[in-house]
Amino acid sequence: MNKILPLKKNDELTVKIERLGANGEGIATHDGAVIFVPFALVGEECLIHIVSVKKSYYFAKLVKVISPSPERINAPCPYFSKCGGCDIQHMVYQKQLELKQIIVKNELKKFANLDIEVLGVVESANQFRYRNKFAFPVQADAFGKIKIGMFRRHSHDVIEIDDCLLQSENTKKIIKIFKDYMTENKISAHNEESGKGIVKHIVVRENENSFILTVVVSDEKFNNFEPLIKKLKTEFSSFGIYKNINKFNNNVIFGERDEHIFGLKELECNEFQIKYFVNNRSFLQVNNDVKNKIYSKIIELVGNEKNVIDAYSGAGLLSSIIASSGANVYGIEIIKEATQNAENLKRINNLNNLTNINGDCVKELPKLAKQFKGDFSIVVDPPRKGLDEKVVNSILNNSPSKIIYLSCNPTTLARDIRLLSEKYMLNFIQPYDMFPQTANVETLVCLSLRQ
Repeated sequence: MNKILPLKKNDELTVKIERLGANGEGIATHDGAVIFVPFALVGEECLIHIVSVKKSYYFAKLVKVISPSPERINAPCPYFSKCGGCDIQHMVYQKQLELKQIIVKNELKKFANLDIEVLGVVESANQFRYRNKFAFPVQADAFGKIKIGMFRRHSHDVIEIDDCLLQSENTKKIIKIFKDYMTENKISAHNEESGKGIVKHIVVRENENSFILTVVVSDEKFNNFEPLIKKLKTEFSSFGIYKNINKFNNNVIFGERDEHIFGLKELECNEFQIKYFVNNRSFLQVNNDVKNKIYSKIIELVGNEKNVIDAYSGAGLLSSIIASSGANVYGIEIIKEATQNAENLKRINNLNNLTNINGDCVKELPKLAKQFKGDFSIVVDPPRKGLDEKVVNSILNNSPSKIIYLSCNPTTLARDIRLLSEKYMLNFIQPYDMFPQTANVETLVCLSLRQ
């Protein structure tokens, strides 16, 4: 029989925060049950309000910090704790790094049964203004006023913002221009409940002094972009505009079809002596500084390896960077359009030692492994759900000498390490602060085949 928890919804009580959770929230206990308290820090005495009662734990709202931690700071963003963007802006930066190191260590212990030391988190050169991309929902309030911003936590209600401190300085100008453009031209925002209204999201990707703006609309006939172009030209000289049509009433930002409206079609980037192009559809790490630190370390870990397979190779940027260091690289990607982009990248950069394969890693990996007779390493950078079980089995069956694994989710990383530990030994693990002010952490590991 389940124990009946003594606290009820809307109860208020004073607690002491004992530790932090995997999302940066404070954790207290009451009669043996855990209470999760976002925005609270270890050692703080807090007045809390119970907002949700689960079977064996509670969620609470922080009402007041009675005795603040010395690690608490005043968050510089006026929207912090309201919008769903940042989790730990109230924490000094050094403690943010320590938290992420602990998160990775704890997940390894919990899901991989590994109690090991984790290297310190590689910090970001920029704690704010580090993101090269934003996607903001657009809504209208009850009086028809346009709101552009971020969703309130655990809801689809937009918190109106005029700037985001994680984005570039251009963000404030772009938001204001777009809001004025919609208001002056009587362009409606989409309403999820009624299904009416035109503009759903704006998405911006930046590189140096250029950007591409995608306006996501529900009506494919909408074409009133001239006033927007005119307004943007008063502040910016290098930009492009796309229209994306998304008629579905769901959580997905982009619909299937894009239409180029004006200016730049892509942004040109140059890194690691590789020239490549991105737009708002391209996958690219949002923090350029940390991305380059990770890729430099991957090149170091690859070392003098003759043959490297890049599974989940996407549009081929990492494959190209590894190939430019001298290895024979084989990129495997299941999405046809991404493989075509990778081929363009190969051609532009004259990478004759790069082979792009459009197919399922589970089927293609054994073919390459047989060709290399075990003389190869594998690089994987999967989505948050981690490696597909079939891919794990394929790796185990084909025994690459080394696995270099870049993860954005410590939980699925730990799960996969546990599965791979059947034949592999973990000999390098380091977190990177790709996302300052949030509890998210990127982690790079290297595993070697047991002799």
